[in-house]
Amino acid sequence: MAFFGLVMEYDKSKIFHFSRAHNSSNPKLDLSAIGTSILKSKTYWQYLGFYFDRRLSFKEHVRFYSTKALTTVKAMGMLGNSTRGLLPLQKRLLYQSCVVPIATYGFRLWYFSGAPTKAQVSLLATMQRKAALWILGAFRTSPTGEIEALAGLIPIHLHLKKLVKRSCLRAATLPSQHALLSLLSAHPHPQSLALLTDVQSAQLRSPLLDTEASLLNLTERFDSLHPETCPGCRLLDNFPDHVSFHPCDHSNGRTRKLQFDTLDCLCHEASSDPSTLVVATDASVIPPRNM
Repeated sequence: MAFFGLVMEYDKSKIFHFSRAHNSSNPKLDLSAIGTSILKSKTYWQYLGFYFDRRLSFKEHVRFYSTKALTTVKAMGMLGNSTRGLLPLQKRLLYQSCVVPIATYGFRLWYFSGAPTKAQVSLLATMQRKAALWILGAFRTSPTGEIEALAGLIPIHLHLKKLVKRSCLRAATLPSQHALLSLLSAHPHPQSLALLTDVQSAQLRSPLLDTEASLLNLTERFDSLHPETCPGCRLLDNFPDHVSFHPCDHSNGRTRKLQFDTLDCLCHEASSDPSTLVVATDASVIPPRNM
């Protein structure tokens, strides 16, 4: 079976029954015509790292990855304690780089407008609380909001909203032949959202609706294959003599002060010219502490 160029591998598929009925907790299939055995379907189905339950609530999916992320946080406890080991800044960086991607894996399956997400977000919030306690070395009775603020962690529900907004806007950078864009209303396709009836549109709950709403409100247009993004056509390639760099040396205080004065003069001179663009970056590195 092929759908939008995707091929289902039957050797990886399993028998599964999807139902949103409340009384379908343990359905049974009688195979008495074949034998005396009874086939009991599983409570969830795993495919390509995603866990599907019969009602498509994805509670098992969130439980699995939140538990995996929590186990990772607990395993990081051996890297140091409050008096020796990693600094809180390093712990925070390690959590955001290694744990958050695990916890939010496949979150677009269940986090979208109109979907019940209270139970799933609660599991992720519990995991992040454990991480904040580990980062700060605080007591277990500390309030969740305060330790997240002190650890520099955004609340998990706000972090999910940020990731959703980014993923929706990222669809604007996809090529016009992409399979995802063919499902939106702007593209004539048999499975497009524009061909749904009013009843179907009212009952539909999908991440595609969030993506389409974000693209409709988007004022800028992106071209992923624009000629200016190709090597040899970039700004530095075409105008190398119009761009100058002024690095700053932090080796000693006197040199640092002189270079800052020089940069102030350059910024003042460039600001007086309306055709000049000033770009400043901070690539400073925290000096290593003495062990």
